[in-house]
Amino acid sequence: LFQCESKLQPLTERNRLITDMYQKEDNITVTAAGGVIHSPRYPNAYPRNLLLSWKLLSPPGTRIHLEFDGQFGLEEADNGVCRYDFVEVEDLSETSTIIWGRWCGQKAPPSLNSKANMLRVTFNSDDYFVEKPGFKIYFSMLVTQTRWRQFFSNQNLTIFIHTPTLDALDRTIAAFESVEQLFRYLNPNTWKHDLDSIYTQKHLHYRSMAYHLAGRYTKVDLNRHYDDVKQYSCTPRNYSVNLREELRTTNAIFFPRCLLVQRCGGNCGCGTDNWNNGCNCRAAKTTLKLHEVGLNVRSRHQRTPVRWVIAEIFLTHHDRCECECASQPPR
Repeated sequence: LFQCESKLQPLTERNRLITDMYQKEDNITVTAAGGVIHSPRYPNAYPRNLLLSWKLLSPPGTRIHLEFDGQFGLEEADNGVCRYDFVEVEDLSETSTIIWGRWCGQKAPPSLNSKANMLRVTFNSDDYFVEKPGFKIYFSMLVTQTRWRQFFSNQNLTIFIHTPTLDALDRTIAAFESVEQLFRYLNPNTWKHDLDSIYTQKHLHYRSMAYHLAGRYTKVDLNRHYDDVKQYSCTPRNYSVNLREELRTTNAIFFPRCLLVQRCGGNCGCGTDNWNNGCNCRAAKTTLKLHEVGLNVRSRHQRTPVRWVIAEIFLTHHDRCECECASQPPR
């Protein structure tokens, strides 16, 4: 009897109410771009005594897709039950709560799609053993067919199919930050295969020389293209200005004739609502910077030029840019 009591003591101790447990709940709005939640310190061992929850809410008429990263590791189950360290997913609605599952151990849970537009993810760790790497969950928004039909009805379009039109999809793409986010949104169940197959398509009529010579990760980097677009959308960039024209000086010769200055340029958010909609990229902050150049000044009545001197001139540089859009006319 004494031996049985001594073996049960640690289990009773672990099941006690922990009053110093750190608790926190975050509310996250799920958009088309999706996002990530993970255990603290991932992929390293998570802290003890945690009770964390994330409430994910997507717009009405949509659902939420969850996918666990393959690197998953929590404390093992006790007799097949995740008692101590676990991650739990609940499907929430106004009338009911569905528990999708409670997971621990070393096997990543399967992906899932919510029934409604709200999910709660809960992570619990007790004050004993910890594991690594913890967990990492990718979440994204699923647009139901009903949602698309409602959207098209608002646009006064006739519906013949249940998939979004190219114009609607083109507007949606503006919300994504990477190719992976886009593919996760378009098809959460096969996005990894789709992402890989974009580099291995055999039915293309044309392939560049770089396609045949490069490996999978050195081919065209669509994310880099996208970063370039963001970088050159209404931002300061180098411009070459003619000094005589810039300074409006007709009786002088400069060397060099032109200098590089930072000036605002580019479109106002390609793919967004402001794209090509009467918005102008203008300077929001300017700075006068000193430049030293060679200068030769001659007067109209002077036959021989004055000798060259080093002159100091100030040119306007744009430090920050913003889009200025024309206000809508009154109705």
